Amino acid sequence: MSLTSPDMAETVGAASERGLIPRVLQPALHWWLSAQLEQATGLEIQIQGGDRQILRGYLPHVRVAAARASYRGIQLRQAAVQAEQIQINLGQVLRGKPLKLLAPVPVRGELVLSQEDLNASLGAPLLQSGLRELLKLLDQRGLGKAGVNLQEWQLLHTQGELGAGCLKLVFSMGNAQGEQVDWHLMAQVRLQDERTLCLENVHWQGESNAHPTVAVDLGEGVAIQELRLEAGALRVQGMICIYP
Repeated sequence: MSLTSPDMAETVGAASERGLIPRVLQPALHWWLSAQLEQATGLEIQIQGGDRQILRGYLPHVRVAAARASYRGIQLRQAAVQAEQIQINLGQVLRGKPLKLLAPVPVRGELVLSQEDLNASLGAPLLQSGLRELLKLLDQRGLGKAGVNLQEWQLLHTQGELGAGCLKLVFSMGNAQGEQVDWHLMAQVRLQDERTLCLENVHWQGESNAHPTVAVDLGEGVAIQELRLEAGALRVQGMICIYP
């Protein structure tokens, strides 16, 4: 962002001399993060960079940590992320405007979800949509619940159970006749590559044979380096791109 006008130069110069950058930028970033998160406990923000870089709206390095956080309904027990080469509208921030990103930002970090967090998150619209897509994917590949027509059933809610390298999902389903049933799905989980999740030994409760491996594309802008399932906890290390 260019700060070449006389008025802007005067504003920025005054801000630097009075030490307003740490007092303005830190609260602005805190406010922006709070606006993105439904909940954040113990939110810590560290900003690194030279004065000239920051005055141009360029943040070389930012680290954010929280003891607990909620993003779009997804509950996190712990979160520690860092981002580099962030471009923001600092000139407008100095005039009291909200902070905005001017370019996509790759964010790297580590997230931890407990068993409780997982079940609280499975009701979030983002994950509910993903779970419905998973049921469709399994059905399209002939791996759906045997003896039922998926189109006649609607997903009501989901519960999950985390184990060492494995995941159990209980899909509560309902139909137009008012009937409700639970479908139990078990699978081992591993990463095939940075954006592909593999479900292995997939089987529904009551089936004797496991289905072939199912690959799930996590989407563009996602790069997972490590995904570890433990008894009662899920740990993820990787990168996701945040867009303006």
